[in-house]
Amino acid sequence: MEVLLIVLNIVGIVAFAVSGAMKGMKYSLDILGVVVLGILTALGGGMVRDVLLNQLPEALRHEEVILYAIGSSVVTYLLGRRVKNISQWVRYFDALGLALFTTVGAEKGMSASLGLLGVIIMGTSTGVVGGMLRDIFVGEIPSVLREEIYASFCIVGSGIYYLFRFLSFPNSWSIALVVGFIFVGRVLAIRYSWHLPRRSLD
Repeated sequence: MEVLLIVLNIVGIVAFAVSGAMKGMKYSLDILGVVVLGILTALGGGMVRDVLLNQLPEALRHEEVILYAIGSSVVTYLLGRRVKNISQWVRYFDALGLALFTTVGAEKGMSASLGLLGVIIMGTSTGVVGGMLRDIFVGEIPSVLREEIYASFCIVGSGIYYLFRFLSFPNSWSIALVVGFIFVGRVLAIRYSWHLPRRSLD
């Protein structure tokens, strides 16, 4: 279980770092700006989660995760010019990071013996905060507030994870099903432009 979570966390860091770096390149940031945006996207959610759990952030306890974020951002900067439709790729890498980090965050909440709402908060904050920081730093309204169904998948996915663990489902199956649910759901929302109801005062 511990090894699986470590792998999920690393893959999530890479995915979110790539999405952050690509967003920086979309706005023609220099290499430092691209790397900073990649790091914020990859590590922001986990750091907020750990602070809420009254823990020293994992990125400070295991500094190699910062190196993963830096390395992924630099590679994206070097290879990103070859990528077409960069905005679309940002969203797909973001969807992958969202699924992985939400599941990792939900498990952190379970390990801290939190209840259903606590697990949902840990999962959702881990999944969305990094992307929110990324968007705010480039002057955009965060994706969680404007794009196709986004945080809803984190909320529901975290709740499903809590239920699976409560019912003593095998851990690997619980993780795989929740990651799959969030990733596939988010990709379908992007593909078919699913949105929650909106209302304007204009």
